[in-house]
Amino acid sequence: MQLMGKVQTAKMSDFFNGMELVVVDREVVKPAGGRPQYSVRVVRGWPGLNELKELRKKNATEQDLANFAQGIPLPQEDQVIPLIVLDITGKQGFKTLICEVAQQAGA
Repeated sequence: MQLMGKVQTAKMSDFFNGMELVVVDREVVKPAGGRPQYSVRVVRGWPGLNELKELRKKNATEQDLANFAQGIPLPQEDQVIPLIVLDITGKQGFKTLICEVAQQAGA
């Protein structure tokens, strides 16, 4: 599934396993009006996330991970990011979409 997510909030995950975003789907309008909002964890495709994942695999200290994560630029509010949904986690009403950033045409 693809999603054109307009960023509402962005932060690095507390476990340093991706970025946690709240996005609004720019391509869908609900029948009652408005656009659906999703909690998303971006795990691939954003600059710096692969390096952070490698540091985790090497059992880096939490302080080292935090220092590295501070250098990863977060998306700005209202920035539209093309996402590919890889998985859906959670239960009942609390679901998180696990996503990667889609590659831009010509990139």
